[in-house]
Amino acid sequence: MIAGVPLHPLLVHAPIGLLLFGTLLILLSLKWTNFRLFALVTLITGLLSGVLAYISGDSAEEYAEANLPAVTDAMIENHEHFALYSLIAFGVTIVLLGLGYRSKGKLWITLSLIVAIIGAGLLAYAGHLGGQMVYTQ
Repeated sequence: MIAGVPLHPLLVHAPIGLLLFGTLLILLSLKWTNFRLFALVTLITGLLSGVLAYISGDSAEEYAEANLPAVTDAMIENHEHFALYSLIAFGVTIVLLGLGYRSKGKLWITLSLIVAIIGAGLLAYAGHLGGQMVYTQ
């Protein structure tokens, strides 16, 4: 938190962009193997920035509880859980992509794409839940 303003809203955009872009790069790497390393680096960077955003959520939680009366503990917990689930999914994606990095076949890359798509859905839902808290009526 800087001057009473949480950093979380600033930090969440990097992992969203990087992890979604990394998912697209995995898809491209099915046809062009040169994209595999780019996808792997992008996803690792996205995961690390996601961990920072996740950690910064604690101060945002305090801010929401103090300044947003419509935000409930259940809303915060749902948002937190889905953010964690998405990070876990992208962690698994990175492991699968790493296993398939040098392989000739496409099994590991295909599995990593499937898990990344699931992670992207979880990430989108976590973002939706966060938006519901910020833009409550």
